[in-house]
Formats: sequence, structure tokens, C-alpha cells
Amino acid sequence: MENIFRESKQNIEFFLTSSLDFSAHVHENLELVYAVNGTGTAFCDGKKYILRKNSFFLSFPNQVHRYTDCIGDFFVLIIKPSILLEYGNVFLEGRPTSAVYHFDDNTDDNLSHILTSAYTEMHRDGYSPIINAYLTAFFGKLLKYYNINRSKTTQNTVLRILQYCAEHFTENITIDNIANNLNISRSCISHTFSSRIALNFNDYINSLRLSKSVQCLRNKNYPITEVAEMSGFPTVRTFNRAFRKQYGMSPTEYRNQKMTKHC
Repeated sequence: MENIFRESKQNIEFFLTSSLDFSAHVHENLELVYAVNGTGTAFCDGKKYILRKNSFFLSFPNQVHRYTDCIGDFFVLIIKPSILLEYGNVFLEGRPTSAVYHFDDNTDDNLSHILTSAYTEMHRDGYSPIINAYLTAFFGKLLKYYNINRSKTTQNTVLRILQYCAEHFTENITIDNIANNLNISRSCISHTFSSRIALNFNDYINSLRLSKSVQCLRNKNYPITEVAEMSGFPTVRTFNRAFRKQYGMSPTEYRNQKMTKHC
């Protein structure tokens, strides 16, 4: 399930998007989101953050993070810490007390300009030592605004739980299933969802199923009943109710809207 781990063989991914809506995921890279404009909500290790114009969101390696209702213009940078030689250990050994820093319009220390220049350069000529220089300068300035504490917290339990969910969410999955198969206590699993993911178990599984259903709906040959089954929903009624709650329309309306846009 790519939205869970999004592991990449690339050293760097750098793109501009008009929306962010990723389920909880974790990886060994540093992830930065810069809100050029717009608003949204981000979560990191169970804490909720509001994004607005000139917000910088930093997820360090192995921190569980997700985004919802992010509409606007957002730069997303996913980069291996080892690329940033001078600051690599900071990201690998530390954790910020807050994942977000908000700047006023005139006090961003040229950070937005440096980031935009790096993006323009990379998408014109590809990755190069020049990009590395831009990003090293960028993080050197940005980290001054973050309070970073050294952390030795292990992420193994969280990774195992998320991996199991990613592999079994289309089945009749329960907390007891996970506890029995991973030999982890039920209370530990419940605590992981409440404190690290900021979603209860059922809502999290539904988010994975809904992400899967959106992919399936793009294929008009799949009937709605089959989409519900493929996504792990026990009944079409349950699927319709969860889908409408998330997207404000029925699966059929969503499919018709997307097909109309591509005609």
C-alpha cells in the first residue's frame, strides 16, 4: 500500500501539488511540506497541526504522518537524510517538539525563495550538486526555527502494526487479529492508534479502504458492489455511508464526476 510507506529508490522527490490527502504513512526519509497558499491539516506522531500560507511542516525519518483536507499550492520534498551531509544526523537522531513553523509574510528569511529556486533548477536540469547546495542552505536556515530534541525512540512496533494493516485491510481485520498475529497486546495496539496516528482503529482501516476504492472507481468496468468488496467493506451500504462521509457524495456520483472531467 503505497500510502503507508511510500519507499522510494530515488534520493529525492520534489513536486508541487494542489492537494494533499495521504493516509498515515512512515518511511526513512525526511518529508517537508511548504504551504505556498491554502489551508489544511497535518498529523505527526499523533499531534495535529494546521497548515496555512507560509507554513513549513517537517516529518523526520520514521515519524508517522498524514495529511487531510489540504487544498491550495504545496511544495512536497521527500529526501534521504544522508544527502544533507551537514545535517543528516540531526534528522536521524532528533525529533522536533513541533512539526510546524508558521512565518509571517515578511519574515521567512528567504526560505521560500531558496526552496522555489531549488525546485525550478531541479525540474529544468535534474538533480545536481547545485540542488544539494540549495537544500543544505535551506535546511540550515529552517532548522534555526525548530526546537529539536535527541530521541532514541524505537519505531519497530508502529511499523509492524501499519505493515499488517496495509497487507490485510481488505479482510475482516480486527485489533484482536493484529494482537494474535503479531504477538502484541491489544492495549498497545489501541494506544498506538490513539497516540501515534490520532485515529481510532476503525477510522484508520476505513481510510485505507476508501483510498483503495477511489483507485477502483477509476475503472468503469467494476460495478459498485465489486468495488466495495475489493476495498474490504462488508456491505455496499457500509461502503456508501463511509464514502459519502469522506467525500460528500456517493461512489457513483464520484465516478461520474471524474469521468465527466476526463471526457
